[in-house]
Amino acid sequence: MNEDKARSQLINYINEKIDLNQLEQQKVANAYYLKQIYKKDFFLKEGHLCNFQGFVVGGTFRVYYTDKKSLEHVLYFAFKDWWIGDIASFFDDVPTKLNAQAMDDSWILVIEKEDMEQLFQEVPKLERLFRIITSRTLSVLQNRFFLTVSANAEERYEELVHRHAGIEQLVPQHQIASYLGILPESLSRMKKQLMERKKNK
Repeated sequence: MNEDKARSQLINYINEKIDLNQLEQQKVANAYYLKQIYKKDFFLKEGHLCNFQGFVVGGTFRVYYTDKKSLEHVLYFAFKDWWIGDIASFFDDVPTKLNAQAMDDSWILVIEKEDMEQLFQEVPKLERLFRIITSRTLSVLQNRFFLTVSANAEERYEELVHRHAGIEQLVPQHQIASYLGILPESLSRMKKQLMERKKNK
């Protein structure tokens, strides 16, 4: 992945949300550095301080936490043009409880906390962008919470594939099952039942 191409992708994404002039675009681009995360490696690791944020240029990540029984629970998947980080760890300077693992060889643009704070001073309109991103993240997690407590596994599955068309070509079935909170064999059985119902319509 070419770093200039990656930065152009970031600038194009930002310009869809807010307008930056040429100087502002250059300052933003220079504040990020490109990092490759190989398959199964981590961008974010539980117990470490998350004093950085990442913009996914290419690849797929799973963001999950591990409970006291060492069971993994997938919170969400991050794809191209998604942001990854831990807001609580980033702003409160506490170790993260999250893990962000690459599901294939991936590329991510990274900005350190100090550089982001400096960027906010030099390009104040970026604060609006990150308010938009934070609101979007909170909305996704809130919707996820509501689905967890109010919808059955089949409804959660249909919502997932509707929101992320083609996700089953990017994410292994056992990870989708983890996201849904069910066993892989339960997911296989449920998908088979859905297909049979569609055939009989």
